[in-house]
Parts: sequence; structure tokens; C-alpha cells
Amino acid sequence: MNQSLSAISAVSLITISLLHATGLAGHALHLSFMPVWLLFMTIIALPLTFIEAAIVRRTQQLPLQALVPMTRDADAKTTWRLLPWLAGLVLILLIGYTAQYPKQYIASWAQQAVLKESISYLLIFFAIGFAWVGMRRLLKYVGVLVPIALIVNGLSAKYNFQIQLLTVEQWQMVAMATLLTSVLTLGVYAWLIVVQPQSTHASRSVLPLWLTQTVIGLLVLTIGHTSGQLYVASYMFCAVFAVAIFTDVIAAQLQLKSIQKPIAFGGVLLLGIVACYLAEYQIFDTVLQSLSLLTMILYCVFVGWIMKISHVRKALNFSHEGIYNLWRVAIRLVVPLTSLWLLLSLFI
Repeated sequence: MNQSLSAISAVSLITISLLHATGLAGHALHLSFMPVWLLFMTIIALPLTFIEAAIVRRTQQLPLQALVPMTRDADAKTTWRLLPWLAGLVLILLIGYTAQYPKQYIASWAQQAVLKESISYLLIFFAIGFAWVGMRRLLKYVGVLVPIALIVNGLSAKYNFQIQLLTVEQWQMVAMATLLTSVLTLGVYAWLIVVQPQSTHASRSVLPLWLTQTVIGLLVLTIGHTSGQLYVASYMFCAVFAVAIFTDVIAAQLQLKSIQKPIAFGGVLLLGIVACYLAEYQIFDTVLQSLSLLTMILYCVFVGWIMKISHVRKALNFSHEGIYNLWRVAIRLVVPLTSLWLLLSLFI
């Protein structure tokens, strides 16, 4: 029970932090985004949630370790083992992306130039410290930040009830933000469920997390744009622990690769700081989105086409064959084609 509550706290903190960092919550059309958020959370995010469940339930390992026996079982090329490393790179970029966001608000009311320039790096530093202590043991305590952040945001919100039809570009923006916020195929879901007692069906592990992200996202979009020092403080607290979760996901896998803990965390700290610096450049968003979509597409190909059907079916153990077939169509066709559409939209 504690593990489940900790996992729900984790995805809530991540959802709140990234929805604000992507700018979706602060957009004037935040209410218009709600149906699109719900649509993409259903047709794209929901099928993707089961990919990491299939990996963990098949091997009882995190992706960086799990891809070795999985590629061996599927007689697949060893280059597929680079996928978790690509996912780790996206998490590093998300650390910089999340930490860079409060800088624009700090600059508006902080007088000290040093504070303006250092706030994002301090966020990463504190996050690394919490991750070093161990986010698994802290999550059951920091979950209280979620309702506090929602209340603070709700009290300081500038409610805008404008609703209108969205353009194609706005649809793409919401879809991209949905996929980034869900942190799917990046190892977070695997990190959350690998320590949980294995249930009969994979859906019992992942559906509560997906539902939590969906509901929290709808609440954040309902509240919309907020500002002020209390808002920045609530974001900072949520973002520190969200970044700490990303750090723990990466460091835990590196340590299982026999990399010493100080080196693993020190490497994440250094790369996170570099990512935070690079996040100031406009091209950073395109790189982050491109690599995130590429990771999703490749995981869909691996689990949907390369991994043995019998292994996937046994790992997920859906209650009805029809549900499994529907999920397989989504992973093989719907999710990759939608991700490819979003990827091409970045350059066309």
C-alpha cells in the first residue's frame, strides 16, 4: 500500500511540474486544451504505460539491465540495448528543462542578480541531494505537496474561461506536452513498479498511475495561469522532487551497472547542469521533443514487433484477449504513427 501511494505521489509531482514547465497550464486556452489532453492521454499515453510494465514483469529488472536478456530472447540486434541509454538522455534533458522554468518568474521580483542566475542550478543541487538520500523513502512524505500546490495555484489563479476551437499547431502542442508530461518509456514507470508486489494483471500496477496523471493534469488545466511568489515557491518544491525522481531513475540503473554511487550521482549532476544551461536556447526544446518521440517510436517497434508475442502476452496478462489485441494494434500502429506525425511537425 505504501509503495502504491509513493508511486501516485511521484507521478503527481511530475505531472504538476512538467505541465507548468511546458507552458500548457499558463496558456490562455488552457480550458480548450482539456479535451485534447484527455484524448491523447487515452489513445497514446494509455497504451504506452504498458510498455515498461511488460519489460519489468518479464525480467524483474529496470530497462537498462532488462534489455540485455530481452534482446537475447528475441534474437534481436544488440543495438536495441541502447534504448534505455537514449531514454536516460531524455531524462537528463528534462532535468534541465524543469529546472530552467522558474527563472523567468524569479527575474521579475528578485533583486539579486546572483539569485536570478543560480536558482535553476540550486534546484538541481537540492534535487540531487534528496535523490542521494533515496526518493523511495521520501515519496510517502512529500506527497502532501500535491494538494498544497493545487490549492496555492487555485487561490492565485487568474481564471480565464475562454474556450475556442484549436488550430492544428495547438493540437500538436498539446499532444507533445501530454507525451512529455507522461514521461513514458523513459524508465520512470519501471522504477515505480519494480519494487511493488507483482499482481496478476499488469493493469493493476499501471492504471492507477495513468489515471492519477490524467486527473492531476485536468485539475492543473482547470486552474490555468497562476503567478506570484507563492506560486513560484510551490512549483519549486514540486520540481525539486520531480527532478530528484528523474535522478534516482537514472542513478539506480547506473549503479546496477556497477557504477559507484558518487560517480553515478555526480555524472547526473554535471549533465543536469549542462542541460539546464542549454535549456536557455530555443533549439533545446526541439532536441528534447525529437529525442522523446524517437524513444517512444523505437520502444513501440521493439515491444510491438521485435519482442516475442508469447512473452508480451504472458507479461501483461490482460483479462481478455480482445483487450490485448486492441493494445497491440495501438502499440504497433496508432502510437508510432502519431509520434511520427508529431516528429515531422517539428521540422515541417
